[in-house]
Amino acid sequence: MYIWSWVRQIFSTSHFSNKDDLLSFIKSDGSPLVKLIKLVVITFSIWMLWRMRNYAHFKDKIEVFRAISVIKNLTCLVENSYKASMKNDMMDSIVIQFFGINTCTGKVLRPLPVRWEFPSPG
Repeated sequence: MYIWSWVRQIFSTSHFSNKDDLLSFIKSDGSPLVKLIKLVVITFSIWMLWRMRNYAHFKDKIEVFRAISVIKNLTCLVENSYKASMKNDMMDSIVIQFFGINTCTGKVLRPLPVRWEFPSPG
């Protein structure tokens, strides 16, 4: 199906033939952020495929590009509300840019020097 091709293209991976392939894909190399994105994308893809199947059965119409847009938007929404670390590598950069994920971690704090002294005797 087109959705699985789309997922494979985003993450530059081979086919998914069963649930073990999907689990291996999710757990494969990558930063915590990319692993989370993989999990979210796979979960939303399965959900959208189920919805599309039902929609096609009852309404006789399938909107694949709308389904992909929903997956992309929901993934971005989830990821922007979750703090996960990323690596400074090409895969992270491609995936984060594709989904439009906000990687800002907030205000950078300046270190405050602190001096510690032994307490007075007694």
